[in-house]
Amino acid sequence: MLVDRGRLHLALLLLVGVLAACALPRRAHARAPAPVRYQVDLPAPHRQYLHVTMEVDDPGREASQVALPAWTPGSYKIRDHARHLYDLRAEDRRGRPLELTRLDKQSWLVEHDGQPFTLRYRIFADGDGVRESHVDDRHASLVSASAFLYLMGELHRPARVEVVLPEGWSAHAALPEEPGAPAGQAWLRASDYDALVDAPIELGTPQVRAFTVGTTRFEYVLTGAEGTAVDVDRLAADAERVARAQAGLMEGLPMERYLFLARLSAAGGGGLEHASCTSMAMDPASFDTDGGYPRAARLVAHEMFHLWNVKRIHDRVLGPLQYAKESYTRLLWFHEGFTETMEALSLVRAGLVAPREHVSGLGQRWSRYLEHPGRNHAPLTELSFEAWTKAYQPAPNHPNVAVSYYDKGDLVGVVLDLELRLRSSAHGREGSLPGLFRRLMASHGARGKGIGLADIVEAATAEAGEDMAWFFERYVEGTEELPLPERLAQVGVRVETSAPWLDDDGRPRAQLTRAQRLQRLETGLELRPEGSVRNVVPGSPADRAELMREDEIVAVDGRRAQDRGTVLARLADHEPGETATLSLFRAGRLIERELPLVESSRRTVRTSLIPEAELSAELRALRDAWLAVDDAATR
Repeated sequence: MLVDRGRLHLALLLLVGVLAACALPRRAHARAPAPVRYQVDLPAPHRQYLHVTMEVDDPGREASQVALPAWTPGSYKIRDHARHLYDLRAEDRRGRPLELTRLDKQSWLVEHDGQPFTLRYRIFADGDGVRESHVDDRHASLVSASAFLYLMGELHRPARVEVVLPEGWSAHAALPEEPGAPAGQAWLRASDYDALVDAPIELGTPQVRAFTVGTTRFEYVLTGAEGTAVDVDRLAADAERVARAQAGLMEGLPMERYLFLARLSAAGGGGLEHASCTSMAMDPASFDTDGGYPRAARLVAHEMFHLWNVKRIHDRVLGPLQYAKESYTRLLWFHEGFTETMEALSLVRAGLVAPREHVSGLGQRWSRYLEHPGRNHAPLTELSFEAWTKAYQPAPNHPNVAVSYYDKGDLVGVVLDLELRLRSSAHGREGSLPGLFRRLMASHGARGKGIGLADIVEAATAEAGEDMAWFFERYVEGTEELPLPERLAQVGVRVETSAPWLDDDGRPRAQLTRAQRLQRLETGLELRPEGSVRNVVPGSPADRAELMREDEIVAVDGRRAQDRGTVLARLADHEPGETATLSLFRAGRLIERELPLVESSRRTVRTSLIPEAELSAELRALRDAWLAVDDAATR
């Protein structure tokens, strides 16, 4: 059949135009989804319950599934928040009950015939206030993941939270406030459920201090200081110095407002990061000495740097989030360990830690790290991936087969920082770990793009001016020992080793105390206070003696040993090369084992700054750049 192609082409153009014209009104009249409205009430705070109402106006379906997250983002452990949810019921707008079916441990089906519906429930809130909600007669810390149900498949919906405040209380959160709230209430809004979960809400009568860095407003909100000598002004001043230092390191701040939500609690609790705030719990007893303030500053420095590393620069699997199950990542060594590295650098630049103190601390951290028998058993990528099941639910053998991805990741970060500085210097450049983060922020964080290991390698290569893939193959995906002492020596740090039983020349001391005699012996045996065996290090003398966990040592060389102290005292009577006879109960059987005693290979590492007069001008400049104090942070 012959076809007039000109006419056909014209007809097609007309058809496309008509279809486009028909589509325009639909798009123009499309409505954004109505916000999910939550109301939170605390009618009796001393009972520790949050009373929550959830209203959905236009569900857009005949039945809806709702759920409570299984975990709190930033804390890589399944917490099953629904175990604290009680008395859930569903009703329509007239208050008539609706069919509600529980589907699993954390989700329910609401049958509402496509009509608006309301859910009412209570949350028992006796958690730490950082990872789980906490309520008492003085305050309430609302951890949104543990308090607010979500519409499954509708995480994009905006949310509005209406808080009914106990008399005299106020609300503090990194969420915009809605105008028009009556007295005794606070109305907050979130762009979607992710934003709601990322913003804990503190209720109470806290002390608040505010300051500004650049154009960003900071608020230090401290709850629980009544009746203590804790100095909120000092805490806020230290936080300001940290904020200025980190803004300098990262060349700016990516938000308009940031809150430090701090609470004093005898249980402690640590901290948790959020995009525009952090929640922190600190033991008030720690402030009985001045040591509490440096610890608080370290917590601030760690959690604040997460606003870049984790909240904006993050593994692809950590955003958008899934709340019903684990989000497995192989980058926790980077997200947590490197944050520890940046924490320490920012404290130096803030003038809160002296360079000499920082360098000395590196030796102490390295010495403690060397005591971990499992430090090189598994790659950091594997330790990160298994955090959900092994780091936070450790088996008894955990010390022998693993190490904290915080601790080892931190030391990898230190070594990488020094490698980047040394290698880039050879190319006439100034590379560093802060520079790596600035690159990742520009290429991914500021664009909302997740990262992978390849992106970190690429940024490191750009900073060094040469390929750095080998570094990650050896120390992140591999298990080679870290060359920290060697790299420190290359940047003007003196590295020395010692042992309590050796003199300054490295020879055994003529007279040793009992403690020194014991330190000289290597057994591979870790005991509980009552004298039972907690751990046996593989390949150690205790392992060769076939000792086992839970063995109860009752005598050494025929002399009674009723607890750990007496067991160790008996062993200290021996010299390296001798053997101790252990009498022990194993599963109710009395047996003996011969424990060979050898001289310990463990050494304490001391690190200190080499005097500037002994350094070349080039090396002095390199070390000064590494340990520079940011003048702006100390003003």
